[in-house]
Amino acid sequence: MPAIFHVDQARTFSMVMFLSCSPKMQFGTQQQDTAKDGTPKWEVQVVASFTQFGRTENEILKVGVLSHSNPGDALQNMPQPVELVGFRVGVTPAEKRTDRNGNDKVVGGTAWYQADEIRSTSAVPTSRKSASQEG
Repeated sequence: MPAIFHVDQARTFSMVMFLSCSPKMQFGTQQQDTAKDGTPKWEVQVVASFTQFGRTENEILKVGVLSHSNPGDALQNMPQPVELVGFRVGVTPAEKRTDRNGNDKVVGGTAWYQADEIRSTSAVPTSRKSASQEG
């Protein structure tokens, strides 16, 4: 069964707004986590609006992005509408484990989000800025 699904952002969300970006830290350390190839991992937080059961819902999503520079810098770390390029969702498989006290416990079964990059949708192309400023 597939564990990763690519998401059509336009058909899933009515709006996605950038909130913040910070380094994803290695578990239990103060060191930034990296991919196998050494690319730094970042955690981008966005608020996503969608309609579910006839009601508008808003959810803060933590989206993993691999980048050698802070993806929030291109957005001037300011809230704005964004596109999550190459957006995908995965689900960690649920597993039954026994904790140190001998109690059975179900772990996993949670969703995670990744994108190849985050791009502003409010930016006006340079050629359009020049034309509108001249007129």
